[in-house]
Amino acid sequence: MTDIPSRKHLVLLGTGRANMSVLKKLVAQGIGGLAVTLVAPQLNYLDEAMLAGHLLGEKALEDFVIPLEHLLDGSGIGYVPDLVQALDPQAQCLHLASGEILPYDALSLNAEPELDRARLDKLMPGVRANAMFAYPRYVFLELWPQLLALAQKRPLQIAVIGHNKFSVELALAAAEMLAAPHGSRVTLLTNGAPVMQDAPPALRKCALARLKALNITVLHEVCVSFSAKSLQLESGAALVCDAPLLALESDTPAWLQDSGVKLLEDGQVALNRRLQSESHSQIFVVPYDAPTEAGPALEANLHATLFGGSLKNVPFAPKIRTMQSGARRAIVTLGPWALEGNWAWRWKNARDRQQLAAVVQRPVLFSAPQS
Repeated sequence: MTDIPSRKHLVLLGTGRANMSVLKKLVAQGIGGLAVTLVAPQLNYLDEAMLAGHLLGEKALEDFVIPLEHLLDGSGIGYVPDLVQALDPQAQCLHLASGEILPYDALSLNAEPELDRARLDKLMPGVRANAMFAYPRYVFLELWPQLLALAQKRPLQIAVIGHNKFSVELALAAAEMLAAPHGSRVTLLTNGAPVMQDAPPALRKCALARLKALNITVLHEVCVSFSAKSLQLESGAALVCDAPLLALESDTPAWLQDSGVKLLEDGQVALNRRLQSESHSQIFVVPYDAPTEAGPALEANLHATLFGGSLKNVPFAPKIRTMQSGARRAIVTLGPWALEGNWAWRWKNARDRQQLAAVVQRPVLFSAPQS
């Protein structure tokens, strides 16, 4: 077992934006009497807001995948390059793939989404052998250039399976980047769900208009199996497909489902408005795509959990929403209003750069009470 001194121990699982906000405060102020460990398979931060821009050739990897070694150097914060195998919320510890056992007094989960490939292969036989998974991101980003190169040799039938915002961004990027020179075609297969069903109406309307403008076929069908050349649909039809891109909503990791932490009917962790587990108050779970406003509230709530004090509700609905809608195009929405086009892209681009700088560069403060 890891030798942790008799002091409060904060474990940050994953390098999502909210956990990055906590890390920055700890690094800037110093950890004092607090023990802090970051657990993540790779020591970098990937800015999801810029991912679609990279797929469209607008941004290099180094523009939005930021190494964190410099941030942790000399900070006293530990880093464990590992994956979680099990969570024991009663004993308040994580069991890692390496066999290490990591105890915690407060745990913040803000990790890259996961897709349970074994479960998906039971639901859709052949998916593991034939689909290109959107997660983990570092694997997906390695495969994308190979897909671009293949489209330069022959026409492809591409199917993006999913209905969320990233699924739409991926379909739009594929339509623009893979069409030339041979006329590859893209289908968005929503697996039976409405496109971006949880998005504000203005954002959804603009996204649907862009799908139509780029001649992307939208099928509200469920995929039941994969083969090397086609997808079998629940209706009995077959969809010819050379490259299925799987961008479904993420699963709750098996280790979290099996932990005894209270879950909702859909399998997600039951949380209160402070992002706290309803069954285990030391555990906080932050969606990977949570708005920037979630970071400061998470910082305050971890501090209160470790040292006492009141907790804050976390805002879940950002006032402004953005998404990439094609090469040098974006959608920006504020309430019922939406703008789409190059001006919106320029505004989004400037905002993304500003927010990235705030996440990984500009120091802020996080202090633990001194005994």
